[in-house]
Amino acid sequence: MERDILLKIQNLVDRGAQVSEDEVRSLMNLVRKRLELEPEPSRNRYLTLNLFCNWAAHTKITQSITGLKVLGRINDALVRVRRASVDEIQTQMSRAIGFDPLYSEFLLLLRNVGITHKFSDKRVWAVFLAHLIEIIRDVPLAFPPVSKLKKDARKIYDRIVQKPIKPGAGVILIQLSSVDYGALGAKGVGTLMCLLVRTEDTTTTVVPLRIKV
Repeated sequence: MERDILLKIQNLVDRGAQVSEDEVRSLMNLVRKRLELEPEPSRNRYLTLNLFCNWAAHTKITQSITGLKVLGRINDALVRVRRASVDEIQTQMSRAIGFDPLYSEFLLLLRNVGITHKFSDKRVWAVFLAHLIEIIRDVPLAFPPVSKLKKDARKIYDRIVQKPIKPGAGVILIQLSSVDYGALGAKGVGTLMCLLVRTEDTTTTVVPLRIKV
């Protein structure tokens, strides 16, 4: 089974910048299967990669400790950049989501399983990432109901509650979404990929993203 998985991964990776959205979806599913074959200790080297594989396969993510840690990083970043420039906020949000470790872990896995690739060419990675973002677009990453939080999730939640953006407004959900700024009255801006951040007080903050590759 592993040989078949790796062969299919290689064939999709070989597509380079010609890869399609459906092929990226298939690739993430295959990578997820290969990660399931990884021994438990070494699987921890691919936590962000595994999160994105699951994100690409589900309609909502609520049971991932790695995903909840993303919410913690988003919360912490928003606390830090309350008075920062728009550029700095965009940079911090993109970093908190985990695109950099996703890249590093993906390349680490490919190297460790003997897959050759073209992702060192950032233009190729940019195409892959654009498709992946489209796949996970509008898929929430969120806390489950507080009453159902298990120990590790409760620790993350409690840390957010202790240091919220403002009293009673810790981050509980994020999702990537296309936002038509023209419809919001911002003429000439058009549609941008944004991060929607929902807090406990039901407020949703819209942050335009700048994805650097």
